[in-house]
Amino acid sequence: MINEIVNAANCGFLPGADADENSAALNKAAENGGTVRITVPGVYDISEPIYLGSDTALYFAPGVTLRRVPCKNGDNGNAFVNRGAFTGKPDHNIGIYGLTLLVNGTECLRAELGGTKTVIGLRAHISFLYVEDLTLSGITVPDLCKIDYAISVCEFRRALVENCRLEGDKDGVHFGPGTDFTVRNCVFRTTDDAIALNCSDYSISNPTLGSIENGLIENCLDLPDTPTLSMFLRILVGGWKHWEKGMRVFHSDAVIHNGRLYRVVMRPDNESYISDTPPTHETGFAEYDGIRWVRTHLGYAPEALPVTANCRNITVRNCTILRARPRQVLIYASYDEWLHSYHPGCPQPEVKDIRFENVQVLAETEHFIHIETKTENVSVINCALRGSDIIETPNRQMTPYPKAEIRFGGEEG
Repeated sequence: MINEIVNAANCGFLPGADADENSAALNKAAENGGTVRITVPGVYDISEPIYLGSDTALYFAPGVTLRRVPCKNGDNGNAFVNRGAFTGKPDHNIGIYGLTLLVNGTECLRAELGGTKTVIGLRAHISFLYVEDLTLSGITVPDLCKIDYAISVCEFRRALVENCRLEGDKDGVHFGPGTDFTVRNCVFRTTDDAIALNCSDYSISNPTLGSIENGLIENCLDLPDTPTLSMFLRILVGGWKHWEKGMRVFHSDAVIHNGRLYRVVMRPDNESYISDTPPTHETGFAEYDGIRWVRTHLGYAPEALPVTANCRNITVRNCTILRARPRQVLIYASYDEWLHSYHPGCPQPEVKDIRFENVQVLAETEHFIHIETKTENVSVINCALRGSDIIETPNRQMTPYPKAEIRFGGEEG
């Protein structure tokens, strides 16, 4: 339970103050949890991550803007991140309310490139990994750059993202594995995906792999801008296997060995490598046979490690799409130089019970939905699709599977 109320100004968090001092002051205000209020209007520079633990709520008053600036040695972390992201021990009951964050050209020095303040794959300005009961409300990020997402939430139970406005070059809301989420009343103008449900992803883009279930996306607006190849909604699934001597691996491949899950971190160039020595290290990166591996899924018991990344029970309703794209929704398992998300011979991942209700596509669109993996029970109800279609293409990694089940209801056109 959140009890104590702290005024961040009393800890030295002030507009116009030095960025290093402000970072230390806001971390001090939040170090013991409770309700932290930032009430003095103005622009606050921060240069270091703000670390949040359980039972912590940050409230930013109208007129308060946080502005990222690079730290002095260039080792930038996330703007906000929970402490459990680094330990695998879940944090719970965290909220950020009313934040306006200016990226200001500052992005993470990612872990695979030597960053010491980041977790590989956790590449958003507002990042949470291993978290329960998370609320992100009234957040504005107007100037996303080309690398870091606005919001990333992974290994979660119960996450709410509401009343946010996210704009710029990279993803707006990026989910990794978890269950029970809501994204509602949000406005997007992002050159990359507005919303990503990436059960699988590149090793440098998702900190873990696994299923995403029980989600609601409602009352969201995708603003017009120049046409883009990204999606309003991306769903990416996959499957992997246990390590075997002599196996051929590619960048981003995942394997399980000795009760741990590891991923390959090399180059996205479609080069393959023969693995004769299993990864065995407990944390971080290590190299075996010239292959760089990173351990993921901290805190997982061996029997709980996932072997497939599924997406189930997702509803998208009352959303309006105004940005032109070749495809507005992509449901697939990846096979490219960045990621072979499915290993042949593994159980096929499941995409099931995906519903679109009262979705309005008002921009030039060729395909409303493109399906490229095994998918069951897709419903399209009372949607206006502006002449776009729904297509399905086979996934060349997988053995043949039944065609997708797609049900229509109400009016569409």
